[in-house]
Amino acid sequence: MKNVLIITDTVAGIPRELAQKYDIKIIPAAIILFRGDSFIEGETLSITEAYNLIKKDPDSFSTSALTPGFLKEMYTEALTKSNNIIHLTLSGEMSAGYKVASLAAASIMEEVKDTRISVIDTKAVASIQGLLVLEIARAAANGKSMDQLLDMIPIVRKQTDGVMMLDTLRYVYRTGRMSKMGSRIASLFNIKPINHITEEGRLELWDKVRDREKGYQKMIDYINEKSDIKSLHFMVMHAAAPEMADRFIELLKENFTCLSVTISEYSAVMGYGAGPGCIFVGFHPEINLS
Repeated sequence: MKNVLIITDTVAGIPRELAQKYDIKIIPAAIILFRGDSFIEGETLSITEAYNLIKKDPDSFSTSALTPGFLKEMYTEALTKSNNIIHLTLSGEMSAGYKVASLAAASIMEEVKDTRISVIDTKAVASIQGLLVLEIARAAANGKSMDQLLDMIPIVRKQTDGVMMLDTLRYVYRTGRMSKMGSRIASLFNIKPINHITEEGRLELWDKVRDREKGYQKMIDYINEKSDIKSLHFMVMHAAAPEMADRFIELLKENFTCLSVTISEYSAVMGYGAGPGCIFVGFHPEINLS
């Protein structure tokens, strides 16, 4: 049995090889619905396939929150590996996942003795969430206790930041922040918002551009503004746009000392409102968790 098992959702974008290396259990962030069919991201529907559906018919693409019963099944399976579980969810400001997971965890701990499940709202999404999960999973693999890991989470989260660029506003009406007509008009003007995640876990506009290369530079500017040093770990996510991720990584290497660069795909559970072409980069310095 493992000392502590780390669980997170697909929005964290943990690449399969790293999930296997650190024994991170990945669960869906939500169920994907399309024209009467339901899918589990990463299992019955790949991220690439999901974005193809979004491009084909965005109005038919939606998501449904997981139920406590579904999560209880996930936890029951996880308990075969460890009686101590830390579940790092995406921001509770953007999803009901944290609340639902908390209900499921409380129910399991009432039913199964000597079980400890801590559900943590990371107040993050995408690359910020992913870098946090990876740091905690590495520490767990190195033998840290559950209490030590729980103490580390706010330390890592405080030092981890991120910024994203939408390549189009065509799909943003799906988030409820703009009308469908408004999003179409904005997309005609090629407006590309630069957003960041607040400490409270909310998405907030930081700047906007009309040119992709200028957008990349704005993201570089954001990292420079928020970080005191040039040596950083990065996680770059893309929404069905690997060539954009490659270009942005070139710029990262030109402007920073990249301690590591993890590349991943931006979950369609979040990306159905951001749209294909979205780029999200998370970053943090070397963090001493000894």
